[in-house]
Amino acid sequence: MNYLRDIQTFIEGNTVLSATFSLLLLLVAGMVTHLICKFFVVKVVRRVFFSTHKNQVPLDKDVRLSEKLSNFIPVITVYYLLQFMPDLPEHLLIAVKTICGILFFVYLSLFFNEVLEIVNNSYSRKSKRKNHSIKGYIQIGKILVHIISAIMILAIMSNKSPVIIISSLGAVAAVLMLVFQHTLLSLVANIQVSSNDVLQLGDWIEMPDNGISGEVIDIALHTITIRNWDNTLSRIPTKNFLTETYTNWQAMFSSGARRIMRSFHLDQTSIRFLDQQMVQQMSQIRGVSEQLSILMDGRDSSVVGDRWFAENGITNLTVFRHYLTAWLAQRDDIKKDMYIVVRAMKPSPEGLPVEVYCFTSSVLWVDYENSQSAIFEFIYAIVGQFSLRIYQHPAGNDFWRLSQVRDSQIGQLQPPAE
Repeated sequence: MNYLRDIQTFIEGNTVLSATFSLLLLLVAGMVTHLICKFFVVKVVRRVFFSTHKNQVPLDKDVRLSEKLSNFIPVITVYYLLQFMPDLPEHLLIAVKTICGILFFVYLSLFFNEVLEIVNNSYSRKSKRKNHSIKGYIQIGKILVHIISAIMILAIMSNKSPVIIISSLGAVAAVLMLVFQHTLLSLVANIQVSSNDVLQLGDWIEMPDNGISGEVIDIALHTITIRNWDNTLSRIPTKNFLTETYTNWQAMFSSGARRIMRSFHLDQTSIRFLDQQMVQQMSQIRGVSEQLSILMDGRDSSVVGDRWFAENGITNLTVFRHYLTAWLAQRDDIKKDMYIVVRAMKPSPEGLPVEVYCFTSSVLWVDYENSQSAIFEFIYAIVGQFSLRIYQHPAGNDFWRLSQVRDSQIGQLQPPAE
């Protein structure tokens, strides 16, 4: 006993050794408290907050939240033990308290960041609006938490009131606005994009100027991530969606119809007034007789001369347009309650464009392309029955046939060999 009393007396008499011993005691107390809380707080949080979800889906929220929460207790323990160590030097006591205060607000900001992240994940999974993202608001909350923590840490380090720190920031407000101008612009843009629902997760976005066409997979504070249809990723600044032109195709999906607006070109020299020969040829196609009766006001085509067609402006293209419109209206993959138009456009050196304007009843890309292909394949195949020709530039085969005709004509002109 005398030996231990002598050691205690020696330690108390030596200031440096006493301070070192006190610091080691605080360090050991903090580590032991941290290890205890590492396992104890996890069980408490899991039982109190996540007991209803434990048996449904595997969650790691309890572990993440408990780890952040368990960091507070060692700091509080060390700060509390300082009251029982009055022999510590004043400057060392202030340094330990300052470190404890800094760590407290650092851990506090990490804890609230974890809470905000859990809120974001829970909202994305449980919200009825699966395509709505609050990630931008969560990031704003994280920025505010970091700003408040930084102000409190500065107040602790300078031993001044946080009000004084906040008031002194007014002098550097212009500098802060210059440094964080992109963040402020992104903040305003994110609020407008999210609040007005002009852009949501899963929307099909097309920005031709940037070569972007794909699905929105993430809406953050500064950037919006788009997965293009070639499986590449594009990140566009959020503020660009307020200043640049883009197309959101989500309204098309919501309407349940997708537009076909495509033209084919006719040889203009093949367009002429009807005559009896063309009427007889067209009448063999099912559905043409009904359209001829409508155009001719129900009169019998057999008693009408060719001159009547010219006087009334009925051409083979007129009959074909009416026939094609009626044929489209009978297809099951075309919406009947939306526009169905077949119209002639302005002529060009490529021929006479005839535009097909209608809406498919399926918005899926594969169904849409199949319907569009089937329609134009039918047009290209049947247009000859109306004495019309599809226009296209001369190909190598065309020149070859012309050369064969020329050679045969030259052979006929040459005198036979004697």
